[in-house]
Amino acid sequence: MSGVRLYEWQNPHPTEIAPLLTDFLCALPGPTHIKLSGRDGGRCRVVVTLLHGNEPSGLSAVHALLRQGVEPAVDIHIFIANVDTARTQPFFSHRMLPGERDLNRCFRAPFDTDDQARLAGALCERWQKLAPEALIDIHNTSGVGPPFGVVKFIADEHEALISLFTHRVVMTDLVLGSVMDLSGRFCPVVTIECGGAGSSESDRTALIGLTQYVSLDRVLDLKPDNVIMDYFHHPLRLELVPGVAVDYGDEALLMRGISLRSDLENMNFNYVEPGTRLGYLTGELIQVLQARTSQGEDRLADFFFAEQGRLLARVRMKFFMATNSPEIARTDCLLYFVPA
Repeated sequence: MSGVRLYEWQNPHPTEIAPLLTDFLCALPGPTHIKLSGRDGGRCRVVVTLLHGNEPSGLSAVHALLRQGVEPAVDIHIFIANVDTARTQPFFSHRMLPGERDLNRCFRAPFDTDDQARLAGALCERWQKLAPEALIDIHNTSGVGPPFGVVKFIADEHEALISLFTHRVVMTDLVLGSVMDLSGRFCPVVTIECGGAGSSESDRTALIGLTQYVSLDRVLDLKPDNVIMDYFHHPLRLELVPGVAVDYGDEALLMRGISLRSDLENMNFNYVEPGTRLGYLTGELIQVLQARTSQGEDRLADFFFAEQGRLLARVRMKFFMATNSPEIARTDCLLYFVPA
């Protein structure tokens, strides 16, 4: 891909890795491909992280792994993507830079529309040439909450990969242009959401899972003992209608939009009962929110309703990825949900 450079770093020695995570980040010249030689050089696995600049747990795990000098079972290819965004001050505060697109929505053609598309295209091209046996994409959730994995379809190898990190699995048929959409094209692909950013528990989840992914001889046919995987099928995204406002608090907005309750993210993976107040609406429900299936059908009214200016849950549901960030709510979604 012209105009895009992936910097390469072969087998860095632990002494070459800066002790502080932010110093390690600042030492990277840009989007970086780190190659680690494994005991079995005939196989390889891919790790990608920092697609969103405000989700540092994957980078933290990579940093710790490199500092420890863990010997990989197979060749490992680590891709650290959104370096400039992550080190924009204050560190790890921007999902993407102002005026740029979400990199994790650019993994579909065309790949020549802007810098994010060109970088996504370059990554796809590199991964296809590597022909890895697996690819994991490590993120933090948009709000507080427990870790979970995301897949496009159910397969034993997906369950095995996710079990390295967590027992929760979300299966979605929504096509967003994310890395996860590549699953099945050249290898199994799973996304790991490690929990909220800035949490030591999220960093620990990422490090434990990544260490196993790198060091185990086999990761696609694991049969975890005493682990029951908890599946959540075909979630929908609660999204803003383009052009409406969003904020958080206990007062309705003056303009058309929604004011969400400030503790919304605390509902992640908890049951939300019918009649639960989620926020205050200014304008009609369908003028403010939407919840479309992969076929484009709006199912909003099946799950939510408005009464006296309040947004209420219509049925029992579970939320995940609920965020308290107006920026994420505007540029991505308010939350994902499944009926309980």
